[in-house]
Amino acid sequence: MKKTEKYFKYPINEKKTVRRVKNKVTEEEDMAVVLIGHGSKLPYGKEVMEELRRRMEMREIFKTVRTAFMQLNSPGIEEVLRDLARSGIKKIIALPVFLADGAHTTEDIPEKLEAAFSGDWAEMGRDVELIYGRPIGVDERIVDILIDRVKEARAR
Repeated sequence: MKKTEKYFKYPINEKKTVRRVKNKVTEEEDMAVVLIGHGSKLPYGKEVMEELRRRMEMREIFKTVRTAFMQLNSPGIEEVLRDLARSGIKKIIALPVFLADGAHTTEDIPEKLEAAFSGDWAEMGRDVELIYGRPIGVDERIVDILIDRVKEARAR
């Protein structure tokens, strides 16, 4: 078993599980996507996340696209998930906008996902399917961006 494979399932409560998305997401009208960022003291980090959200929304694939932050910025992960549940969303994809798995994606974010619908919030999340996606990882599209950045730097 690869080191990261043990993180493909995270318990939420007895009735729900948070699981990794392994296959391509297809269009679903009743699905919300939450882009989860680290958070930053600098405003640019939040602005980048909001621009990614805006561009995903423009594609009109998902009913709702929201941003949430693990720390330092708001809204927080739990707040966004609860707002979506209150609005009637029954399927939420929580997508970490991180390059690779690390302590935040394998421990901290899953803990916040679990906390969102635990305790006093358990009833609210009872009918919500919460799916946790993978970080960006290695992808030829990222390699293309890196090559573009090298060319830009060289042209200066």
